[in-house]
Amino acid sequence: MHTVIRQRRTPPAGLGEALRQAREEAGLSQGAVAAAIGVGPDYVSKLERGERCPSVKVAQLLAAVLKLGAAGSALLSAAAVDDAGRSHPWRGLRPDRHR
Repeated sequence: MHTVIRQRRTPPAGLGEALRQAREEAGLSQGAVAAAIGVGPDYVSKLERGERCPSVKVAQLLAAVLKLGAAGSALLSAAAVDDAGRSHPWRGLRPDRHR
């Protein structure tokens, strides 16, 4: 079996700060956002610190929960990755992937 090593993608500059500002403007805590999109608060924290790129599904949910405008949604979509890692909560929901 061949092992594939993925390189971690770096989020675009300003994405984390934009997410934090949008969350605060919405009056939500990291925990509330995490609960609304089905991830842990530590994951939301990493997104806001610019340490992680969201999956496509998480990006869509974040845009809806934070009520991002067109510019914010576009920035978030541009940063989204299709393969967000083995432990990502949405990974098991993709019909083309098997656990």
